[in-house]
Amino acid sequence: MTRFRRWTRLPAVLFLLAALPLLSSCYVPDQFRAEIRLARNGDFSITYDGVLTWAPLYTDIRSGKVKGPEIQEKVESIRRDLKRDPQFTDVRSLGAGQFMVKYKRTGNLASSIGLITFIRRNARIIDIDNRANGRVAILVQTPNPEKFKLLNDAGLMIRGSLRVMSELRLAGPHNAGAVYEDKASGWTVYDWIIDGSQPVFPEIVFRR
Repeated sequence: MTRFRRWTRLPAVLFLLAALPLLSSCYVPDQFRAEIRLARNGDFSITYDGVLTWAPLYTDIRSGKVKGPEIQEKVESIRRDLKRDPQFTDVRSLGAGQFMVKYKRTGNLASSIGLITFIRRNARIIDIDNRANGRVAILVQTPNPEKFKLLNDAGLMIRGSLRVMSELRLAGPHNAGAVYEDKASGWTVYDWIIDGSQPVFPEIVFRR
């Protein structure tokens, strides 16, 4: 389930999980359940249920750069910023720049040409690059080994599960930890478990 290599874009629908942003400018996911669905008719959904940590505030609090009432002010500012996106149905502060969130986005690829992102373009964790030529690349930002160590050294871990459910046909290899058919829907399910011990780079390729 682990790969330490550079990824290249593949000529099909690509699920690609690669490189988190720098520690100084990112949300770090933890204790999460994330799911991506792609239907044959183009319908898609992205759901996330878990913790998001705004790393800059978390590290500033730990280092003592932010103290006292300023902590709550900054926490509330981040909470309001997340809630500006109506697809966050719940945002609750856990303190120290950490938030328990629920998020769901749905749509159809036919009317969503371009980049579809979670959380947003300046704080990306999941991207759906829906190209006009019919190719769709889904990328989830995860850390390379160096950045992964920086996160761990700062007391931040990436732990959770990713599930991809699809009616689409595979167009290449994948490295899911488990694959099975969901009997209720008939869709194929691909699961990855991320335990925080090392960077994980899930990969799966579909064809529309």
